[in-house]
Amino acid sequence: MPRPLDADTFLDLLAQGPEVFAPGCAGHSLLFERWLRMAPERCAGLRFTGVHIPTVNTFDFAALHPLARQRTLFLSADLRASWLDGRVDYLPITYTAAWHWLGETAFDTVLVQVAPPDDDGNCSFGVACDFTPAVWPRARRVLAHINPRMPRTRGPSIPLARIDAAIEQDTPLLEAADPPADAALDGVAANLARLVDDGATLQLGLGRLQSAVLRAVRGRRNLRIHSGMVSDGLLGLLDSGALSAAPDAVVAGVALGTQALYDAVPRAVRFREVGHTHDRAVLGVIPRLTAINSALSVDLLGQVNGEFLSGRQLSGVGGLPDFLQGARQSPGGRGIIALPAATPKGESRIVPVLPAGPVSVARVDADCIVSEHGIADLRHLDVHARARALIAIAAPEHRQSLERSWHDLSLRL
Repeated sequence: MPRPLDADTFLDLLAQGPEVFAPGCAGHSLLFERWLRMAPERCAGLRFTGVHIPTVNTFDFAALHPLARQRTLFLSADLRASWLDGRVDYLPITYTAAWHWLGETAFDTVLVQVAPPDDDGNCSFGVACDFTPAVWPRARRVLAHINPRMPRTRGPSIPLARIDAAIEQDTPLLEAADPPADAALDGVAANLARLVDDGATLQLGLGRLQSAVLRAVRGRRNLRIHSGMVSDGLLGLLDSGALSAAPDAVVAGVALGTQALYDAVPRAVRFREVGHTHDRAVLGVIPRLTAINSALSVDLLGQVNGEFLSGRQLSGVGGLPDFLQGARQSPGGRGIIALPAATPKGESRIVPVLPAGPVSVARVDADCIVSEHGIADLRHLDVHARARALIAIAAPEHRQSLERSWHDLSLRL
C-alpha cells in the first residue's frame, strides 16, 4: 500500500529531486495545487513539466517562486509573465514527439490524479489518459491524489502498488464548460458539415470550434470520433443518435467539460494514450478520417499559423501536424483547417503572406481551408488557383486588397 500523503509529506518528497511531471487537463489536481500555493518557498529549485492547455490549465507553476521553472508545449498567455522573467522552458514539438520524449525521460516525481482502485488493484487515469502513461513507468516516485470524483474509465491505469504515497480525498475536478454559440463559428461549422459524410470518423481540435462542429453534424449517422480531446459537445451528439453503435465509436485521450460529460464518458468513450490517439500509423488506416482543426490565420500560399497573434506566441502546434498528416494517409480522409474570415476587430485572418516567424503547417501539407464564406479545397491547385480559392472565402471587404497583394506577391515568386 502507498504511504499516507499529506501536505508536508508531499512537499518533502518533491524536494528529493528537481524534475516533476504535473499532468494537464482534468488530470491536474486542485488539491496538489492548493498544497503548492500554501508553501511556495518549498518550490525553489523545482521544474514542473506538463502538457498544460491554454485557457484551461491556467496555473503558473513557475510563478510559485523565483527559482521555480515550468516546461511546457504551449506558451499561453497565463505563462507570459514567467516567460518574460526567463522561468519558462517552451518546447516547440508535436504531441507525437512529446510522447516519445516523455517516454524516454526519467522524472524524479510524477504527480497523478486517479480513480480509487478497482478489484484488481489498478487506479484508472479517468478522463486524463494522454501523456501520464508514458511517464510513470520510469519515475523515481509517484504521488497520487486518489479522487472519488474521478470516473473509472475504459483506458490506461496504474497499479496501486506502483504508487509511493497517496491521499484519498473528494475534490472537484477541473471543469471547462462549452462556450456560448458564436455566429461566425456557427457559419464555419455549417460549411464544415458539408464535408462530413455519414460513417466518417471525426478528429476535432480544442475549444469553441469543436462544440460548433458537433452541433452542425447532429443530423449525420454512424459517425465515429478519434480525437485527442472530447468536450461537452459530445453530449449532444450522443443524444442525437449521430454516433455509431460500435463499442469503441468514440476514442479520445482526455475529456474536458462539465460533470455531465464526466458522468457520460465511462460508458461512451474508450480512452487511449497519445501514443495511440496521435500515431500516424493508427490514423492512416482509419477510413474517412476527417481531421478538423482551427487556426489563427492562413496566407495565400496555404501556410497556416496556429500559434502567433500580434507577434506573440499564444499556443503551440500540439497534435495539429500529427492529425493532418494522418488524415492525408487515411482512405478518403481529409485534413481541414477552419477559421472565421475576420477577427472580432474586423482584421482579415486570410493574409497575403504570414509574417516572419514559425509556420504551424507548411503549404505542402495544406488540404482544405474553411471559413463562414465557403470552402477552399487546395489539393492539386497551382499557386495562382490556390490564392484565388482562398481569396474567395475571405471576408468580402478584404477580397479586393488581397487580390492586389497577390498580384504584387506573385511577381516576386
